Amino acid sequence: MVGVCVVVSGLLVNAYLAIVARNVTPAEYGYFGAFWSLSLLVGFGAFLPVEQELARLSPGKAMGAATKVALGLAGVELLVVVAASPLLLDPLGGRPWAVVAVAALCLVSAGQFLVRGALIGGGRLAWHGGLLVLDTALRVLFALGLGFAVATDSAGFAWTLVAAIAVAHLPVLFLLPRGGSGGVSTSDFLRSVLPLLLGSVCAQLLLNGLPVVVAAVATDSDTAGRFLAAFLLVRVPLFVAVPLQTALLPSLTRLSQAGKGFLVRALAKLTAALAAFGLAAAVFAGLLGPWIVRLVFGDSYVLAGGDLVLMAVGVTAHLGLITTTQALVASALHAKVAWSWLAGIVAAAVVFALVPDLLLRAELSFLVGSGLGWLVGMSLLITTGEDRRARRPGHRVDLLRALRVRADQLRQGRR
Repeated sequence: MVGVCVVVSGLLVNAYLAIVARNVTPAEYGYFGAFWSLSLLVGFGAFLPVEQELARLSPGKAMGAATKVALGLAGVELLVVVAASPLLLDPLGGRPWAVVAVAALCLVSAGQFLVRGALIGGGRLAWHGGLLVLDTALRVLFALGLGFAVATDSAGFAWTLVAAIAVAHLPVLFLLPRGGSGGVSTSDFLRSVLPLLLGSVCAQLLLNGLPVVVAAVATDSDTAGRFLAAFLLVRVPLFVAVPLQTALLPSLTRLSQAGKGFLVRALAKLTAALAAFGLAAAVFAGLLGPWIVRLVFGDSYVLAGGDLVLMAVGVTAHLGLITTTQALVASALHAKVAWSWLAGIVAAAVVFALVPDLLLRAELSFLVGSGLGWLVGMSLLITTGEDRRARRPGHRVDLLRALRVRADQLRQGRR
């Protein structure tokens, strides 16, 4: 059920982006693409770790702590957006209301990911899938309404995203239980989230930083719009995988608890499947990709087949990186997640700095960064022992309690 909902949601996201593209010029779409990428950085980058830990620990134990941590992260994001607003204006087309929309997403996304984590952790996957579809359907409806009602720019369509997320998730947030006493403390929850946070931010920079950078450095705004349209279309598998990644945690955790060998063998099979998928995706992108881009976005957005092939292979590597980092989380190797993504973002930055052509360096930086991060993640998973301390927040309290019980037993033995 949830898999079907995720697929439908991914298709609706592409419909939403196509509606925006057909209502604005390629240059304006480049600005919207920068906003779209910033929205994913604000949302997934900051709050996906909260969702993951809430799903892993269950909302009954961690909802209160997760809420406090999410609100704290939202406050930090707001400060960053305010401080960086002069720098954000250029890639957003010089429109202040687009910057305000980014700030609004800082608050709305906190509620969105709390709801997602609570539903997944509570086993309500059907509700989770339904909310994904509702959210993306509202985006389509709001974009259609705005496109028909008024001639607008990228900033106007930016607010359709904010409104859809808020309408779909915030009412559900207020219906969720807050969690009772004896749950996970805020400090323990934050301690588990922080290692994931660095990896999550690097992940979103690798996946969604490129459109922002391309929009900022492009001498031709139309080129940025064409790159974004093709990049978003090729990334359709990621629209399915990214929302679904937290739902994989329970299954991966069971494999990890059964023994690292079971988990590694499962990932080896997945690697073989991804290799076959990547080959098929590259052939498909090279032969039919330009025609599909033209069909979805219009004649103004076409790129060459070679560009789409590099993007498709990069998407395949990114799928492997996502799955491997989830396996690291399931194995309680939280710090290793950050190292995997950090290796990827450093490699991407080096490639982007060295390759001269704008489109080629954007495509190669995504491919090389994702591939190297995947390789580093697999190496860390195979060679590193499980960090038992990260298995459950509050482990030190349990250890002290066990030591006291053992001491009592020894005293009773002396008697």
